[in-house]
Amino acid sequence: FHTIVLVSTEEAVVSTQSTGFTREYNMDVPESMANITMVYFKDHDYINYVWLYHLFGLYWGTEFFLACHEMAIAGAFVQFYWTRDKSKVHFPVVRGIWWVFRYHLGTVAFGSCIIAIIQLIRTILAYIQNKTKDSQSEIVKYLLMCLQCCLWCFEKVMKFINRNAYIYTAFKGAAFCTSCKKVFALLLSNVVRVGVINCVGAFVLFMGKFLVVMVTGMIGYFMMQKDTELYYWAIPVLIASIFAFAVAHTFFSVYEIGIDAIFICFAEDETINDGTPGREYYMSKNLMEWVDNSGEALKNLKRKKKQQKAQAKAAKSGDASGSNQGMYPDLNDMEMGSK
Repeated sequence: FHTIVLVSTEEAVVSTQSTGFTREYNMDVPESMANITMVYFKDHDYINYVWLYHLFGLYWGTEFFLACHEMAIAGAFVQFYWTRDKSKVHFPVVRGIWWVFRYHLGTVAFGSCIIAIIQLIRTILAYIQNKTKDSQSEIVKYLLMCLQCCLWCFEKVMKFINRNAYIYTAFKGAAFCTSCKKVFALLLSNVVRVGVINCVGAFVLFMGKFLVVMVTGMIGYFMMQKDTELYYWAIPVLIASIFAFAVAHTFFSVYEIGIDAIFICFAEDETINDGTPGREYYMSKNLMEWVDNSGEALKNLKRKKKQQKAQAKAAKSGDASGSNQGMYPDLNDMEMGSK
């Protein structure tokens, strides 16, 4: 709320009153303007809803752009996978973008809308937390924090399902809800492989990003050392490393989507084909061997952990029995001693 009061006299006072402060200015006004003018500026009641509308539009637009990016890249990978003669694949990225804008804009818009709604709810909840942080009890504070954490986890789960649904839609052409249902069942039937692929892929991608940042930082350090006019090199190197991480994250996200796309195609290929004549696999032999070996390695690791736990338990029980024998000597030994 903002008020301006103009008083027209020979030496008038212009008073500007706003929330929390008052300012007065002296000025000369001619007698012909001997009147009082009051101007009020007040925000409309629906301005908060307009802010929410624009905020939701920002979230939805951002997620829509990212979803288009994911589906276009996934479309390029699935074209390569589901083509037996790889030499016939031409301009897969361009075709992937065309598929998105020609056939799948509704799927992308619906999936991104779900994420935007979750983000908007989290923003409203954070606003409520900030406004009531001084007046709420400890129980309410922890409940709001738990709710915020649950919404964060739900957002991550939905992003994971959305990405795999986009991949499934890219080569099946199914609707969004159908793709979510099918891909969830597909991932559930390959839970061990999903864990292996995610762990190995996340580690490799992290090492790639880390290597890019380290190389950029080292190159920047040696370049700054040669500059005699520069007295403090840490800040420029840090800024260059941050930009290097952002660029590396952007480029490695392509590989991340590619890993997920190839795995979803592999799981679907294994479901609908069995390697017999007429139903040959689309996957390469190296891919099949690598995934099978990774799953077997994970099983061996779990088996080894179980054996170690069993050995530790047996060792504890052996120590307990040994201690009992020390406390209670054998009766035959006691009889021999007495004789």
